[in-house]
Amino acid sequence: MFNKKAQAGRIVSFIVYLILVLGVGIPLSQDVIASANLTGISSTVVSFIPVMLAIGGMVAAVATSGLRT
Repeated sequence: MFNKKAQAGRIVSFIVYLILVLGVGIPLSQDVIASANLTGISSTVVSFIPVMLAIGGMVAAVATSGLRT
């Protein structure tokens, strides 16, 4: 029923996504945000970038697992 090669490709691409976004993207964005001299509302808005990256990782995990309704 399931194409095992396609499923393996999705898993490998998801692992690469996790490494790039969660392993590199979030720490890099946090470092850039910390070194930027932002105040007020712009600081608040920019501080949500790592959170959005993490949410994207969770959405990708659900999409890869096939738990869509």
